[in-house]
Amino acid sequence: MSFKYYPVPSPPASASSTLIDQFQALLVDQFAVATDVFTVSEEYVFASGSYVDIQVRITSAVDPDTNVRLGDDWKRILFKDINHTTGVGRKFYFSENTWITINSELIKSLTASATVRRCNNVLRWMLSDGTYASEPCVIDYKVNNPRDLIPQVDPVNPGGYMQVFTQLNSTTANIKSGQRFLFGRTDNWTCFKVLGSGNRNYNNIKTSDNTSAQLLTLEMQVEYVNNDTDNLILGIADYHKYSTSASSVSNIVVTPNDGAILESGSQVFDVHGYSGSTVLSGSFVFTVSGSSVPTDHYTFATIDNNTFSIINNEIFLDYPLTINCSGSSGSRTFDISLMGAW
Repeated sequence: MSFKYYPVPSPPASASSTLIDQFQALLVDQFAVATDVFTVSEEYVFASGSYVDIQVRITSAVDPDTNVRLGDDWKRILFKDINHTTGVGRKFYFSENTWITINSELIKSLTASATVRRCNNVLRWMLSDGTYASEPCVIDYKVNNPRDLIPQVDPVNPGGYMQVFTQLNSTTANIKSGQRFLFGRTDNWTCFKVLGSGNRNYNNIKTSDNTSAQLLTLEMQVEYVNNDTDNLILGIADYHKYSTSASSVSNIVVTPNDGAILESGSQVFDVHGYSGSTVLSGSFVFTVSGSSVPTDHYTFATIDNNTFSIINNEIFLDYPLTINCSGSSGSRTFDISLMGAW
């Protein structure tokens, strides 16, 4: 006598997973039916500098302590995919600003969202090899104890403490306690230095993984501007402590130094060599370096011996457009990101 075997049926999906699937389907179907849907550029891989366009909802952020709606420097971003990767320190670009994630909601949450804050300034500093580094940052509004300190013997010292937030990546991870930064305008800089215990690079995303922190908080104290060592044109503290001959990059300056152009936009770039804070005479030859970016995505033109222009014909985020600037004072390359329209 033979027996016929029947396959064991799969267990039914749990009520929880069914509801989650239904919610995701509804979210995809109804996501764009709103007035707060926008396309923004999101840093696709953390700290990569490569951005992709993504459709999100942008709403007002609310102070969790007071339940009061925050201003335009704070926004809440809602994602269509409930499993969308998010986390503190991640960057976005929209409304002509870089934004950094200060808080996220993903773990054991039905929806994926992020609270972002507008970067209102830039950290600029010199690396140990004599090259120049920069990173968008958030300077908190309030300066605590903004008054002069009058000790018994020493000269009057300025007071004032503030917090700065920036992405913790391979470059900013090298910022040390005592490091100085300039903020403000070329004719009136304000200097702040990182306090001895002010380098908060230890807020881990994973408890035991000391490399998992993604947001750097710097506690800073006001300092005097040093006319001898600070570059008061570029706004870089301790610039002249590094040899200008250490790297051809460090004394060839491209202005503006933010190489991001929105789609259909254009930008003229000025290039000059510097000896300390002195502008050097001399011309440059500008060429597109490599061929990673399709030529129909941009229009490149040399205007004169010290300026060139780029038109962003169409977004391209796989690779930056690299311009080689070669002149009698040396050479450097400059990367330009062809962003989306927002």
